[in-house]
Amino acid sequence: GHSRPERIATLDISAQDKPGFTPFLKTSPDGSEVWFSHKLADAVSCRSTRGAFEVLDNVPLGKLARPNHVEFVENARGKVVYASLARVDDSGPGGVASSQIAIIDRSAKSGARKMVGSFFTHAREAHGLWTNPENSLLYVAHEQDELPGTPNAGQTVCTAFDVADPFNPRFIAQIPLGALKLPSGELRNKKSINLVYVRPGYRGQTA
Repeated sequence: GHSRPERIATLDISAQDKPGFTPFLKTSPDGSEVWFSHKLADAVSCRSTRGAFEVLDNVPLGKLARPNHVEFVENARGKVVYASLARVDDSGPGGVASSQIAIIDRSAKSGARKMVGSFFTHAREAHGLWTNPENSLLYVAHEQDELPGTPNAGQTVCTAFDVADPFNPRFIAQIPLGALKLPSGELRNKKSINLVYVRPGYRGQTA
């Protein structure tokens, strides 16, 4: 049947988010933590999902980082939190403007977790992040179209990374999202924000 959620607490996050814009949160795979993206504070924070929901970590991501989503990768080679950064840097691969993903080492003790690196997403204004069930691939959605003179100029794109080593993601592909063919003509897909990973034959979380 349908779930019947009830409010059990209201959390004051003003100390972590003074500007007051926290657009995204996600629980860790084991359900023990919830991570918050504080976009205008240029930080992410983590709280316990138990007891008094105490703050475990507050992680600054750098000036004008503008974090959007967070995603978790846990495999034999590491345990990390990724945070997509909306900021677009001109110094991307090949001199092409690109956003970055912050890497946070989640295996460190609570209170000591910090950003340990970052990598370019090969596209502009990174937003949605999703891993495959094996935690070996990462997909990144982007809001802005690709620039003129680039392979997918004018297209909104998704990029894919091999994250078998979560601390050293390897770029695989930039995937243009194309257009919808309508009777009135093509409607170009724009402003990619979210992704959904589907495995045929398996029940999804919302199925």
